[in-house]
Amino acid sequence: MTILALDFGGTQLKSALISDDLEKIDPLPIQASPQDMESCLTLIDSIVTPHLAKIAGIAVSAPGTVDSEKGIIYYGGVLRFLHEFHVKSVLEAKYGKPVAAINDGKAAALAELAKGNLKGIQNGLALILGTGLGGGIIINGQLYQGSHFQAGELTFLLPDKEKNQIGDMKGIQVSAVSLIEKIAEVLKLADKQDGRAVFHYIEQKDARIYSLFETYCRHVAHLILNLQTILDVECCVIGGGISAQPVLLEEINRQFDLLHAQVDPVRLIVERPQILACQFFNDANLLGAAYFLTKSV
Repeated sequence: MTILALDFGGTQLKSALISDDLEKIDPLPIQASPQDMESCLTLIDSIVTPHLAKIAGIAVSAPGTVDSEKGIIYYGGVLRFLHEFHVKSVLEAKYGKPVAAINDGKAAALAELAKGNLKGIQNGLALILGTGLGGGIIINGQLYQGSHFQAGELTFLLPDKEKNQIGDMKGIQVSAVSLIEKIAEVLKLADKQDGRAVFHYIEQKDARIYSLFETYCRHVAHLILNLQTILDVECCVIGGGISAQPVLLEEINRQFDLLHAQVDPVRLIVERPQILACQFFNDANLLGAAYFLTKSV
C-alpha cells in the first residue's frame, strides 16, 4: 500500500509517496507554501492527481491544533487560512480515498516512536524546530494529544511578564527560520534563508554570530529542562531541517548541561534525558502522518 503524505510548513509544502511499513519514501518536489485556500486546493490537486490511481490514502501533517478524529485544522500557525479547514472530509469527497490529518509535531513524535529514536521508549518528547515550534509527547508508549488535541502546542508558552506580546512566545524565540535570517543579516548574506551558508559560519565559530547561535541553543535547552520537570521523559528528539546539523545537537546538549548544573536541587533531582536528533530529520512529519493514517483506517 502506498500513501501520499503532505506536510504543510510555514514556508514549504513537502510531499512524498510512502510505503505503509514506512520503509520506503519517495520524495516529491518541494513547493512554496500556499497563502490562501484557493491556491492551497489547487496545489494539493497538482500533487495528488498524478498519483491518484496508485495511492491507498492521503496523510496530512499541519501546524496548529488538529482534531485528528474529525480531520479539522484549527489556527494553522502562520498559515492562517487553514483555520477550520475540514481537510479530511474535503479531500475524501474530492479524491475518494481515506484521509487522515494530524498536527506536525505529533506526526514527528509518531514517526520516531514507530521507527526512529523513540522506538521502545515509554516516555518521550519530540521538538520540531521550524518556522515555529512543534511538539509531540509520548506517555506510556502512546501519543498524548490532550483533551482538546492541544498537548504539545509549545509555541504558545509565555514567560512570566506583566504584559506579553506575540514576540514573547516560545515558538518565536526558538524559530529556526528566524535564527537563520538573523545570522544571515549579520553576515550580510544575499540569501537570508541560506541555512547551509549560515551553518558553515556557525561551524567555524565565527565571532560575529556565534553568540546568537549559543543563545538560541540555550533557549531550546531551557525549554527541554522545564518540560523534563513536568514529563520526566527518557529521551527528547529534535526535528526540523536544522536538526541535520550535528553542531546544533552538540550545543543544545552543552547548554542543557550548563543549565542543569546551575541549581543543586535541579542537578540532584531532575534526571537528564537523552537529547538526540530525530532519526528521520526533515521527513519525520511526513512519515508520522503516513503512520497515523495506517492506524486510522
